[in-house]
Amino acid sequence: MWIRQTVLCVALLAFALITQQAFLSRIGLPGSTPDLLLVTVIALALAYGPATGAVVGFGAGLALDFDPATAGIIGLSAGIYALVGFITGIAIEPRDRTPLALLGIASLSCGASVIAYGALNMVFGNERVIWGHVPPLVLTSALYGLLLALAVIPVVAWLVGKITPEVNL
Repeated sequence: MWIRQTVLCVALLAFALITQQAFLSRIGLPGSTPDLLLVTVIALALAYGPATGAVVGFGAGLALDFDPATAGIIGLSAGIYALVGFITGIAIEPRDRTPLALLGIASLSCGASVIAYGALNMVFGNERVIWGHVPPLVLTSALYGLLLALAVIPVVAWLVGKITPEVNL
C-alpha cells in the first residue's frame, strides 16, 4: 500500500507545483499568489494523517524552495509546509470532519503560512518584509486557499479512496 500512497502523493504534488508555478503565479490576481501546493499538502494530511502530512509537506516545501522562480531561504518553505501538514493532520478528528470545518482549516492554514513566512524571514534577517502589506496578503491567501480547497480536497479524497482504499477517511 505504501508504494501506491507514495506514487499518488508525488504525482499530486508534482501536478500542483507545476500548475502553481506555470499558471497561478502568472495570472495576476490581486494580493498573494494562490498556493495550490499548500492546499494539496493540506488535503493529503487530512486524508493520510499527521505523519504523512509532515513528510509530504516537507517534500513539497523543499521542491518549492529549489524552484528557480522562488527566491528565498532554502528550507523555509519546507519547514512551514511540514508544520502545516502535521498540524492539519491532527487538527480535526475524523468523526468531526464536516465540509465547513475542512474548508475552514484549509483557509486558516493558508493565511497562517503567510504570517509564518513573514515572521521567519524577519528572524533570519530579511529586511524586505513590509508588515503593512501582510494583512491584505493574509486575507487574499486565506480566500484563495478556501476557493482552491473547494476543488482540491474532494478530488484528493476521491483519489485516496480509489487508489488506497485501505485508508480510513
